[in-house]
Amino acid sequence: MRYSLLNRFRGALLGSLVGEILGSSGGLGGVLGQAMLTLPKAGDAEPNRKLLDWGEIAACGTESLIRCGRLDIEDWMLCSSMTQPSLLLLKAAASSSEAAVATLAIALFFHDDEVKLRQQLLACAAVWQQESEGYEGVLAFGYAIALALTEKLEFATLIPRTLAYLGTSETPLVKQLEQVQTLLEQGAGLETTLTHLRRGFQQSRAYTSIALAFYCFLNTPEDFRLCVTRAVRTSYQPQLTATLTGILAGVYNSIIGIPIGWRLVTKRINPGVQRLQLADGLFAVWSGVYDVSAVEHCQQIAVAAPRVIQPR
Repeated sequence: MRYSLLNRFRGALLGSLVGEILGSSGGLGGVLGQAMLTLPKAGDAEPNRKLLDWGEIAACGTESLIRCGRLDIEDWMLCSSMTQPSLLLLKAAASSSEAAVATLAIALFFHDDEVKLRQQLLACAAVWQQESEGYEGVLAFGYAIALALTEKLEFATLIPRTLAYLGTSETPLVKQLEQVQTLLEQGAGLETTLTHLRRGFQQSRAYTSIALAFYCFLNTPEDFRLCVTRAVRTSYQPQLTATLTGILAGVYNSIIGIPIGWRLVTKRINPGVQRLQLADGLFAVWSGVYDVSAVEHCQQIAVAAPRVIQPR
Protein backbone atom coordinates (compact mmCIF):
# COMPACT_ATOMS: atom_id res chain seq x y z
CA MET A 1 0.00 0.00 0.00
CA ARG A 2 1.67 3.20 -1.22
CA TYR A 3 -0.16 5.63 1.08
CA SER A 4 -2.43 5.04 4.04
CA LEU A 5 -6.14 5.28 3.40
CA LEU A 6 -6.43 8.04 6.00
CA ASN A 7 -3.88 10.14 4.12
CA ARG A 8 -5.80 9.57 0.87
CA PHE A 9 -9.04 10.73 2.51
CA ARG A 10 -7.21 13.81 3.73
CA GLY A 11 -5.65 14.36 0.32
CA ALA A 12 -9.06 14.29 -1.37
CA LEU A 13 -10.71 16.79 0.98
CA LEU A 14 -7.72 19.12 1.28
CA GLY A 15 -7.02 18.83 -2.46
CA SER A 16 -10.57 19.97 -3.08
CA LEU A 17 -10.02 23.03 -0.90
CA VAL A 18 -6.71 23.92 -2.56
CA GLY A 19 -8.39 23.77 -5.95
CA GLU A 20 -11.21 26.01 -4.74
CA ILE A 21 -8.79 28.61 -3.40
CA LEU A 22 -6.50 28.65 -6.44
CA GLY A 23 -9.41 28.66 -8.86
CA SER A 24 -11.14 31.54 -7.09
CA SER A 25 -8.22 33.87 -7.72
CA GLY A 26 -9.22 34.22 -11.36
CA GLY A 27 -5.66 33.59 -12.48
CA LEU A 28 -2.27 32.65 -11.14
CA GLY A 29 -0.46 35.87 -11.92
CA GLY A 30 2.79 34.00 -12.43
CA VAL A 31 4.66 31.42 -14.44
CA LEU A 32 3.31 27.86 -14.44
CA GLY A 33 4.68 26.01 -11.45
CA GLN A 34 5.15 29.16 -9.36
CA ALA A 35 1.53 29.52 -8.23
CA MET A 36 1.16 30.65 -4.65
CA LEU A 37 -1.65 29.68 -2.34
CA THR A 38 -2.31 32.84 -0.37
CA LEU A 39 -4.77 34.01 2.23
CA PRO A 40 -7.09 36.95 1.51
CA LYS A 41 -5.76 40.32 2.55
CA ALA A 42 -7.11 42.15 5.59
CA GLY A 43 -10.57 43.47 4.85
CA ASP A 44 -11.32 40.82 2.24
CA ALA A 45 -14.27 38.51 2.62
CA GLU A 46 -13.81 35.43 4.75
CA PRO A 47 -12.03 32.63 2.83
CA ASN A 48 -15.04 30.31 2.91
CA ARG A 49 -17.15 32.94 1.15
CA LYS A 50 -14.93 32.54 -1.87
CA LEU A 51 -15.34 28.79 -1.98
CA LEU A 52 -17.70 26.79 -4.12
CA ASP A 53 -21.18 26.26 -2.74
CA TRP A 54 -20.77 22.69 -3.92
CA GLY A 55 -17.76 22.35 -1.65
CA GLU A 56 -19.94 23.47 1.25
CA ILE A 57 -22.58 20.93 0.26
CA ALA A 58 -19.91 18.22 0.12
CA ALA A 59 -18.75 19.21 3.62
CA CYS A 60 -22.32 18.97 4.91
CA GLY A 61 -22.65 15.55 3.30
CA THR A 62 -19.47 14.44 5.07
CA GLU A 63 -20.77 15.67 8.42
CA SER A 64 -24.00 13.76 7.85
CA LEU A 65 -22.18 10.53 7.01
CA ILE A 66 -20.08 10.85 10.16
CA ARG A 67 -23.12 11.52 12.33
CA CYS A 68 -25.42 8.86 10.84
CA GLY A 69 -22.91 6.25 9.70
CA ARG A 70 -24.84 5.91 6.43
CA LEU A 71 -26.33 8.01 3.67
CA ASP A 72 -29.29 9.95 5.10
CA ILE A 73 -30.40 12.53 2.56
CA GLU A 74 -32.83 14.21 4.96
CA ASP A 75 -30.06 14.72 7.50
CA TRP A 76 -27.81 16.03 4.72
CA MET A 77 -30.48 18.57 3.76
CA LEU A 78 -30.91 19.63 7.38
CA CYS A 79 -27.17 20.10 7.82
CA SER A 80 -27.02 22.14 4.60
CA SER A 81 -29.87 24.41 5.67
CA MET A 82 -28.28 25.01 9.07
CA THR A 83 -24.92 25.80 7.49
CA GLN A 84 -26.26 28.11 4.81
CA PRO A 85 -30.01 28.16 4.02
CA SER A 86 -29.41 29.20 0.41
CA LEU A 87 -27.72 25.85 -0.27
CA LEU A 88 -31.11 24.16 -0.45
CA LEU A 89 -31.97 26.38 -3.40
CA LEU A 90 -29.36 24.43 -5.35
CA LYS A 91 -31.32 21.17 -5.24
CA ALA A 92 -31.80 19.84 -8.77
CA ALA A 93 -29.66 22.72 -10.06
CA ALA A 94 -26.18 21.20 -10.32
CA SER A 95 -24.39 20.44 -13.54
CA SER A 96 -22.78 17.01 -13.74
CA SER A 97 -19.39 18.51 -12.83
CA GLU A 98 -20.83 20.36 -9.82
CA ALA A 99 -22.62 17.23 -8.63
CA ALA A 100 -19.31 15.35 -8.78
CA VAL A 101 -17.91 17.81 -6.22
CA ALA A 102 -21.01 17.64 -4.02
CA THR A 103 -20.88 13.82 -3.81
CA LEU A 104 -17.19 13.53 -2.89
CA ALA A 105 -17.84 12.08 0.57
CA ILE A 106 -20.14 9.43 -0.91
CA ALA A 107 -17.37 8.25 -3.24
CA LEU A 108 -14.92 8.07 -0.33
CA PHE A 109 -17.27 6.31 2.08
CA PHE A 110 -18.54 3.62 -0.31
CA HIS A 111 -15.35 3.13 -2.34
CA ASP A 112 -14.85 -0.51 -1.34
CA ASP A 113 -18.23 -1.76 -2.63
CA GLU A 114 -18.71 -1.14 -6.35
CA VAL A 115 -22.42 -1.98 -6.38
CA LYS A 116 -23.28 0.13 -3.35
CA LEU A 117 -21.07 2.93 -4.66
CA ARG A 118 -23.15 3.15 -7.84
CA GLN A 119 -26.44 3.01 -5.92
CA GLN A 120 -25.49 5.72 -3.44
CA LEU A 121 -24.01 8.04 -6.08
CA LEU A 122 -27.14 7.76 -8.21
CA ALA A 123 -29.34 8.52 -5.20
CA CYS A 124 -27.35 11.67 -4.43
CA ALA A 125 -27.13 12.80 -8.04
CA ALA A 126 -30.92 12.60 -8.28
CA VAL A 127 -31.15 15.14 -5.43
CA TRP A 128 -28.65 17.74 -6.58
CA GLN A 129 -28.35 17.37 -10.32
CA GLN A 130 -30.40 18.83 -13.15
CA GLU A 131 -32.90 16.31 -14.48
CA SER A 132 -31.94 17.12 -18.06
CA GLU A 133 -28.45 15.65 -17.59
CA GLY A 134 -27.38 12.07 -17.21
CA TYR A 135 -25.58 10.90 -14.11
CA GLU A 136 -22.52 9.54 -15.92
CA GLY A 137 -20.28 12.34 -14.67
CA VAL A 138 -20.92 11.57 -11.01
CA LEU A 139 -20.42 7.85 -11.61
CA ALA A 140 -17.22 8.33 -13.61
CA PHE A 141 -15.66 10.63 -11.05
CA GLY A 142 -16.69 8.48 -8.10
CA TYR A 143 -15.32 5.36 -9.77
CA ALA A 144 -11.95 7.02 -10.42
CA ILE A 145 -11.75 7.92 -6.72
CA ALA A 146 -12.59 4.33 -5.77
CA LEU A 147 -9.83 2.95 -8.01
CA ALA A 148 -7.28 5.22 -6.31
CA LEU A 149 -8.41 4.22 -2.83
CA THR A 150 -8.25 0.49 -3.64
CA GLU A 151 -4.79 0.78 -5.25
CA LYS A 152 -6.16 -0.13 -8.69
CA LEU A 153 -5.65 3.15 -10.51
CA GLU A 154 -3.33 2.78 -13.49
CA PHE A 155 -2.73 5.85 -15.63
CA ALA A 156 -2.96 4.18 -19.04
CA THR A 157 -6.19 2.35 -18.27
CA LEU A 158 -8.05 4.79 -15.98
CA ILE A 159 -10.26 6.23 -18.72
CA PRO A 160 -10.92 2.92 -20.52
CA ARG A 161 -11.84 1.25 -17.21
CA THR A 162 -14.06 4.19 -16.29
CA LEU A 163 -15.86 3.97 -19.62
CA ALA A 164 -16.37 0.24 -19.13
CA TYR A 165 -17.81 0.95 -15.68
CA LEU A 166 -20.28 3.43 -17.13
CA GLY A 167 -21.52 0.83 -19.58
CA THR A 168 -22.87 3.49 -21.93
CA SER A 169 -21.85 4.66 -25.37
CA GLU A 170 -22.26 7.73 -27.52
CA THR A 171 -23.11 9.98 -24.56
CA PRO A 172 -21.47 13.43 -24.36
CA LEU A 173 -19.22 12.46 -21.42
CA VAL A 174 -18.11 9.22 -23.06
CA LYS A 175 -17.15 11.09 -26.21
CA GLN A 176 -15.23 13.71 -24.24
CA LEU A 177 -13.32 11.13 -22.21
CA GLU A 178 -12.51 9.18 -25.37
CA GLN A 179 -11.16 12.40 -26.86
CA VAL A 180 -9.07 13.04 -23.75
CA GLN A 181 -7.63 9.52 -23.93
CA THR A 182 -6.66 10.06 -27.56
CA LEU A 183 -5.07 13.42 -26.82
CA LEU A 184 -3.09 11.98 -23.91
CA GLU A 185 -1.79 9.17 -26.10
CA GLN A 186 -0.76 11.75 -28.69
CA GLY A 187 1.00 13.86 -26.06
CA ALA A 188 -1.23 16.87 -26.77
CA GLY A 189 -0.63 20.01 -24.73
CA LEU A 190 -3.09 21.85 -22.54
CA GLU A 191 -4.13 24.44 -25.11
CA THR A 192 -4.66 21.82 -27.79
CA THR A 193 -6.78 19.73 -25.45
CA LEU A 194 -8.85 22.70 -24.38
CA THR A 195 -9.43 23.73 -27.99
CA HIS A 196 -10.60 20.23 -28.96
CA LEU A 197 -12.97 19.91 -26.03
CA ARG A 198 -14.45 23.37 -26.52
CA ARG A 199 -14.81 23.11 -30.28
CA GLY A 200 -16.03 19.54 -30.51
CA PHE A 201 -18.44 19.47 -27.58
CA GLN A 202 -20.12 22.83 -27.37
CA GLN A 203 -23.44 21.23 -26.47
CA SER A 204 -22.06 19.20 -23.54
CA ARG A 205 -20.31 21.79 -21.41
CA ALA A 206 -21.73 20.29 -18.22
CA TYR A 207 -19.09 17.55 -18.49
CA THR A 208 -16.13 19.58 -19.75
CA SER A 209 -14.69 20.34 -16.30
CA ILE A 210 -14.69 16.61 -15.52
CA ALA A 211 -12.95 15.80 -18.81
CA LEU A 212 -10.35 18.52 -18.18
CA ALA A 213 -9.79 17.25 -14.64
CA PHE A 214 -9.03 13.78 -16.01
CA TYR A 215 -6.63 15.33 -18.51
CA CYS A 216 -4.82 17.58 -16.01
CA PHE A 217 -4.44 14.71 -13.57
CA LEU A 218 -3.32 12.05 -16.05
CA ASN A 219 -0.91 14.40 -17.81
CA THR A 220 1.21 14.81 -14.66
CA PRO A 221 -0.36 12.39 -12.16
CA GLU A 222 2.37 12.43 -9.51
CA ASP A 223 2.79 16.21 -9.35
CA PHE A 224 -0.10 17.69 -7.38
CA ARG A 225 1.06 21.28 -7.81
CA LEU A 226 1.32 21.01 -11.58
CA CYS A 227 -2.01 19.19 -11.91
CA VAL A 228 -3.94 21.91 -10.10
CA THR A 229 -2.15 24.94 -11.52
CA ARG A 230 -2.65 23.63 -15.05
CA ALA A 231 -6.34 23.20 -14.28
CA VAL A 232 -6.54 26.87 -13.34
CA ARG A 233 -4.63 27.79 -16.48
CA THR A 234 -7.41 26.33 -18.62
CA SER A 235 -9.53 29.36 -17.60
CA TYR A 236 -12.53 27.10 -18.18
CA GLN A 237 -14.66 27.32 -15.03
CA PRO A 238 -11.30 27.49 -13.25
CA GLN A 239 -12.58 27.03 -9.71
CA LEU A 240 -14.67 24.00 -10.58
CA THR A 241 -12.03 22.44 -12.85
CA ALA A 242 -9.27 23.02 -10.29
CA THR A 243 -11.42 21.59 -7.50
CA LEU A 244 -12.11 18.39 -9.44
CA THR A 245 -8.44 18.09 -10.39
CA GLY A 246 -7.40 18.70 -6.79
CA ILE A 247 -9.63 15.85 -5.67
CA LEU A 248 -8.18 13.37 -8.18
CA ALA A 249 -4.58 14.42 -7.56
CA GLY A 250 -5.17 14.55 -3.81
CA VAL A 251 -6.76 11.12 -3.47
CA TYR A 252 -4.03 9.56 -5.61
CA ASN A 253 -1.00 11.31 -4.09
CA SER A 254 -2.57 11.65 -0.62
CA ILE A 255 -2.03 14.66 1.61
CA ILE A 256 1.69 13.93 1.47
CA GLY A 257 1.73 14.97 -2.19
CA ILE A 258 0.27 18.41 -1.51
CA PRO A 259 3.12 20.97 -1.22
CA ILE A 260 3.98 21.60 2.41
CA GLY A 261 3.63 25.38 1.98
CA TRP A 262 0.06 24.98 0.77
CA ARG A 263 -0.74 22.61 3.63
CA LEU A 264 0.54 25.14 6.15
CA VAL A 265 -1.60 27.87 4.63
CA THR A 266 -4.76 25.76 4.82
CA LYS A 267 -4.10 25.08 8.50
CA ARG A 268 -4.46 28.81 9.14
CA ILE A 269 -8.02 29.08 7.82
CA ASN A 270 -11.21 27.58 9.21
CA PRO A 271 -12.16 25.65 6.04
CA GLY A 272 -8.75 23.96 6.02
CA VAL A 273 -9.01 22.86 9.63
CA GLN A 274 -12.58 21.69 9.02
CA ARG A 275 -11.70 19.61 5.97
CA LEU A 276 -8.98 17.72 7.84
CA GLN A 277 -11.29 17.07 10.78
CA LEU A 278 -13.98 15.82 8.41
CA ALA A 279 -11.50 13.54 6.64
CA ASP A 280 -10.43 12.02 9.97
CA GLY A 281 -14.01 11.59 11.14
CA LEU A 282 -15.15 10.03 7.86
CA PHE A 283 -12.25 7.61 7.90
CA ALA A 284 -13.00 6.64 11.49
CA VAL A 285 -16.67 5.89 10.77
CA TRP A 286 -15.81 4.00 7.58
CA SER A 287 -13.29 1.83 9.44
CA GLY A 288 -15.81 0.96 12.16
CA VAL A 289 -14.77 3.20 15.04
CA TYR A 290 -17.66 3.56 17.46
CA ASP A 291 -16.23 6.57 19.27
CA VAL A 292 -15.28 9.08 16.58
CA SER A 293 -13.40 11.16 19.17
CA ALA A 294 -10.80 8.38 19.17
CA VAL A 295 -9.89 9.14 15.56
CA GLU A 296 -6.68 10.87 16.64
CA HIS A 297 -5.22 7.41 17.23
CA CYS A 298 -5.98 6.23 13.69
CA GLN A 299 -2.76 7.68 12.33
CA GLN A 300 -0.88 4.90 14.10
CA ILE A 301 -2.67 2.04 12.36
CA ALA A 302 -3.04 0.83 8.79
CA VAL A 303 -6.59 0.29 7.50
CA ALA A 304 -7.54 -0.44 3.91
CA ALA A 305 -10.22 -2.04 1.77
CA PRO A 306 -10.17 -5.90 1.69
CA ARG A 307 -7.20 -7.47 -0.12
CA VAL A 308 -5.38 -4.16 -0.59
CA ILE A 309 -2.76 -4.69 2.13
CA GLN A 310 -0.79 -7.78 1.10
CA PRO A 311 0.83 -10.21 3.55
CA ARG A 312 4.59 -9.94 3.86
